[in-house]
Amino acid sequence: MNVEVLNIEGIKSKELKISDDLIKLKFNNKLLKYVIDWQLNHAKKRVAKTKQRNEVIGSTRKIYAQKGTGGARHSSRKAPLFVGGGVAHGPKGDNYKIKKLIKKREKLP
Repeated sequence: MNVEVLNIEGIKSKELKISDDLIKLKFNNKLLKYVIDWQLNHAKKRVAKTKQRNEVIGSTRKIYAQKGTGGARHSSRKAPLFVGGGVAHGPKGDNYKIKKLIKKREKLP
């Protein structure tokens, strides 16, 4: 079967010969959705990043004595517990949550 190919202005530029087997294939909406999601996921940049304990600028000096103060034990002001400290389990800024196409779906017509 011959199919006309149009350019941006809508003018016929050439004809393509396409196999009849390709035209008779059933359209798979779910597969198309998986492929589009996969492509969009790979196009995104993962830029969210928070500072970890080791990246916060400041002293690592112990806040107060371990015993005798009547308060809880603390190390430095960089701990996630304190304002201005690091974030415990925040985003790291690298690529994560990358979707993959399953091999069975890749082989589907």
